[in-house]
Amino acid sequence: MKFHRVLLFTKIEMEVTPVGEDLHILLTGGDHPYLGCIAYATPVENPENPEEPATDISIISTLENPEESFCIYVADKLCKATGKTVVCSGGIYVPNPTKKERAKLVENVDDLIKDWVFFYAD
Repeated sequence: MKFHRVLLFTKIEMEVTPVGEDLHILLTGGDHPYLGCIAYATPVENPENPEEPATDISIISTLENPEESFCIYVADKLCKATGKTVVCSGGIYVPNPTKKERAKLVENVDDLIKDWVFFYAD
């Protein structure tokens, strides 16, 4: 299932593929889409607050570009929201984003996550 957003300065796309009980996310966008990061999130018990979900995350990334961290963000959020193991790969590359553009990217990535969680809940 693909979800996308078109912004004034770029577009982003999140493709969600169930793999058994787990999820694979391909997150792309920006001027030069590429595989900049792989984040693997698994649900774990939160010893400080058992009611609040927690994750254990493994990361393969150079993190030379801060937008690569969106895969980490998406894997963590979807793992917590669904209780499933999540692998997110890809990257959103926007050269030298302004603070406003960065905020819009985060807002729209959050919307893509909410869209999937809403879809998943049905």
